Amino acid sequence: MYWRVRKITPEILLRQYAVHILLALSLFFNFILFVSRPKKETVSKELQTNFVDFAKQVTTHLLDTSYITYMDSTVQLQSELAPKVLTYLRAKKLLAANNDELKVTNLELQRTRQVCTVRFDSVTLNDPNQSGLVPVDVQGVIAIHSSDETGPTTPQPFHFVYLVGISGKTKKPIVADFQEKPVNPG
Repeated sequence: MYWRVRKITPEILLRQYAVHILLALSLFFNFILFVSRPKKETVSKELQTNFVDFAKQVTTHLLDTSYITYMDSTVQLQSELAPKVLTYLRAKKLLAANNDELKVTNLELQRTRQVCTVRFDSVTLNDPNQSGLVPVDVQGVIAIHSSDETGPTTPQPFHFVYLVGISGKTKKPIVADFQEKPVNPG
């Protein structure tokens, strides 16, 4: 039997193993891209808990019309809401525009002995948006009672969406944007 000795050239190797080489290169580059891809921005469990508690606290302060705590709650909102949100809420008459209006409202609440309670049905955190703010969806019901029974007789539902971030000055959570959504019946 006669064996023929072939001379192996790079051209022959390339023809025979080109697909294998390209596959290996593709896998190598895909691995490099996979390892070096940017991580998805997520919120830690501790920060999620802080944001949920903060959203409940802000909602309670916004809706507080109890004669005992109204003034304190309104003062707390000054540090919990961004100036843009404060201006928006004052324009919509959801917050007192000045100290005189605040005192008049407080006196009226004391006169009627009005109290309120807030029940939270759901507080949902979503993934941060492009600017790093975390959307927090808050839904629930508020019940208001007063000595002269001039307020609503049935509990009123509410639905707010906050964009919460961390204040650059105080390093504490702050509401950077506020939306009041229509309430879903039922």
